[in-house]
Amino acid sequence: MRIKGFDISRAQENIDFDKIEKSGAKFVIIRAGIRTDEDTYFRRYLNECTNRKIPYGLFWYFEATSDEAFDKELAACVKVVKGLKPEYPVFFDMEEQRQIDNLTNKERTDMALKFCKKMTEIGLPSGVYANPSWMQNYYDRERLTDIDIWLAHWTESPDIPSKFDYNQKLWQWGTEIVDDRKVDSNICFVDYPTITAKWYKEHTTSNNTVNKEDKAENKISSFKPGDKVKVKSGAVFSNGVKPISAVYTTEFVIQRLSKDGTEACIGIAGQDTGWMFCKDLMLSSKKAVSKSNTASDSSSINVGDIVRIKSGSKTYDGSSVDDWVYFKRFYVSSVNGKRVVLNKSPDSTVLAINTAFNIKDLKKV
Repeated sequence: MRIKGFDISRAQENIDFDKIEKSGAKFVIIRAGIRTDEDTYFRRYLNECTNRKIPYGLFWYFEATSDEAFDKELAACVKVVKGLKPEYPVFFDMEEQRQIDNLTNKERTDMALKFCKKMTEIGLPSGVYANPSWMQNYYDRERLTDIDIWLAHWTESPDIPSKFDYNQKLWQWGTEIVDDRKVDSNICFVDYPTITAKWYKEHTTSNNTVNKEDKAENKISSFKPGDKVKVKSGAVFSNGVKPISAVYTTEFVIQRLSKDGTEACIGIAGQDTGWMFCKDLMLSSKKAVSKSNTASDSSSINVGDIVRIKSGSKTYDGSSVDDWVYFKRFYVSSVNGKRVVLNKSPDSTVLAINTAFNIKDLKKV
C-alpha cells in the first residue's frame, strides 16, 4: 500500500487546496503548532480538510530543553488538538540542535513517550516524526518499538526507497511544487483511516474520554525489577497500543518501574518490550516443570515440527537473539542430538532464521 500525501504549515501560507487535490494527495498532515503557539494557518487548513473530506493528521513542533518548558508546550498542544478526531495520528516533532546539546537520549525519548501517552489520555492516536540520525543517535530507539514512526529521509523521489527500516508507517521522501510552493511530500504504507477508526472505537466512550479504569485502581504496585510477570488478557501497552496475541502467553521480566510506581517496563533477556500499567500484570506461576516432562518435550521434537523458542533462550553457540524471535514460529529442518536447526516452514506465516538452538530451549506448537 502506497498512499500519497503532504504535510503543511504556515510556511505554505494560503496554499490552494484545489491544487493539493489535483496533485493526487489523499491525505494532509497539518502542523497544529510550534512551542506554545498554535500555527496561524492551522484552523484554515483544518477547515479545508474537514469541508473537503480529506483525511488529515497533525503534528506539533517542540523546542523545549527542560521538563518545565516541555510541560508548557505539551499543555499548549493539548489545548489545540483535544476534541478533534483526525484520521491520521498526532505526531511528536523534535529537531533542534540545542535539544541534542542539552538533553540526553533518555530525556528526549521520555518527552516523546510522554507526548504519546498524553495523546492517548485525551483520546487521540499518536506517533513520532524523526529522521534516521535522530532514530539512530538521539532517541533510545528500542523504547519506541511500539510507537508509529513517521520517517523523514529524503531520497528526492518516491520511487527511490529509503534504505532505513524502523517499521515506519509514513515516509517523507522529499518535496514537490504545488501552487508555486515547496511542499513536503509523503508516502503512507498503511490504511490509517481504517486503523484509527478501530482505535477510536477501542479507546473512547460516548463522552469522547479515554476508556480506562478508575485512576484509583492504578495504584502503586508491589512489583519490583526482576519479577517474572505475565500480561493480563486484553490489556494494552500504557501508550494505548494493543500488543500481538503472543504477548498474553509470554513470561516477561520487569526491567524497571515508573517514578510513581504505576507502570512497569517489561522485557525479555534484558531487552525492553514495552511499558504496561502494573494493574495489567500478574506474577508468573512459580510452578516448576519436572525433568521428566522436559525430557519428554525435547525428545518429541522432530524434523517437520513447528516450534517456538522459549523466552530468554540463546542460540546453540550462545549468541543472543532479537526480542521478536520469541513471538514467532519456526520449522525444524534438522535434529542432531541436542542441536536443532530452525528454518522456514511451508506455512507462509512462519518466518525463517536458519539458526541452531538447543532442543531444551524449544517447545512444539
